[in-house]
Amino acid sequence: MSVAQIGFDAEASLTWVDLTQALQAGHQLPKAEISDILLYRNKDTLLNRAAWIDGMGQLVKVATIFPQNPTQDLPTVNGSVTLYDDLTGLLSAVIDFHLVTKWKTAGDSLLSAKLLARPDAQKYFDHRRRHRREKYGFGLSKPLA
Repeated sequence: MSVAQIGFDAEASLTWVDLTQALQAGHQLPKAEISDILLYRNKDTLLNRAAWIDGMGQLVKVATIFPQNPTQDLPTVNGSVTLYDDLTGLLSAVIDFHLVTKWKTAGDSLLSAKLLARPDAQKYFDHRRRHRREKYGFGLSKPLA
């Protein structure tokens, strides 16, 4: 059995446009069954979030929150993400926790902005950029895709 190890080097293959399209397509699939387990030890927390989309597979994201870690030059939040085959339950991939958190959080925000933006938002954005360039001498040199 071969288990994929997916780290930050995967970013070279990711784009924000593709991610928002994939997230939007995912919302058309059957709703995931999701369950959380929270455990505590004083100020420390362990969060397990499991999700299963029938026909796609299972994913388990484990996050540890240790508020005292920065005193040892360690990150407060750590974790892991594991993906399992839908038909066999075998481990398919181990994905970098921080990679998933970064792209999923930003991707959700981008998708929300895309779906909630006014139809004329690009026109307004172009006007503001032109105004800023004329008044202050700076602004984006090209529109965002």
